[in-house]
Amino acid sequence: MKILTLKYGLLIVMMTVIQFSFGQSNAVKDSLNVANQLYSSAKYADCIRKYQFVVKQGFESAEVYYNLGNAFYKSGNATYAILNYERAKKLAPNDDDIQYNLDLARTQVVDNIVPLPEPGFLRWWKEFITSMSINTWGTLSILTFFIFLSLFGLFLLSGTYQVKRLAFWISISAICISAITFTIGASLQSKLINHNTAVVTDRSVRVKASPSETGTELFIVHEGVTVRLTDKLGDWVYVSLPDGNKGWIKEASLIRI
Repeated sequence: MKILTLKYGLLIVMMTVIQFSFGQSNAVKDSLNVANQLYSSAKYADCIRKYQFVVKQGFESAEVYYNLGNAFYKSGNATYAILNYERAKKLAPNDDDIQYNLDLARTQVVDNIVPLPEPGFLRWWKEFITSMSINTWGTLSILTFFIFLSLFGLFLLSGTYQVKRLAFWISISAICISAITFTIGASLQSKLINHNTAVVTDRSVRVKASPSETGTELFIVHEGVTVRLTDKLGDWVYVSLPDGNKGWIKEASLIRI
């Protein structure tokens, strides 16, 4: 595992795309190169600024967020390391290096929150839908849809009963697979677009029973905790913690993943 070391794989691809498709964005390409050099020189504050510049220009990848998380961790900021590892994991959910470093950063968090156990089937389903990328699920959906069209056309045009029967049932199977893979791809895309998870960035936050400063205090969470957002009212958000605890906190106390 490349623990707390830079990932270069897709960064090379990104720099190539930047060079040939966005000629005006040479500054982004240069920032990636400089950020890598700064990390190697242990100049983490400057490295962070360079990677953040890249992200602000709209060039995002799991590698960029992973490297940014490493730079934050090396600079002693575990909370923002967790935030960027979570963003990297969102783009590459099966990357072992990202998960390892995320777990390592979480050891720095004050709150030791034990997630509620998930049913075996739910864990299997999550692993299944994240086993391939959104693009792969989309390609599979399109491919099986064209197979459906071809076989259904064969069903309509064939004069042989055995051929019509076989083409009909295989085409039905193909359209079902196409619908399932399309749904999975759309679900993964929705998770990327809808930022309904966040990391607490304030040192400590009082979780309330109602969206008000005068609301009953339920418990306190500290920086670095990852929460799921389920509702919003004004500048308050309703959060759910991995251990099942829920309540209202100020939205300014967290940053969405």
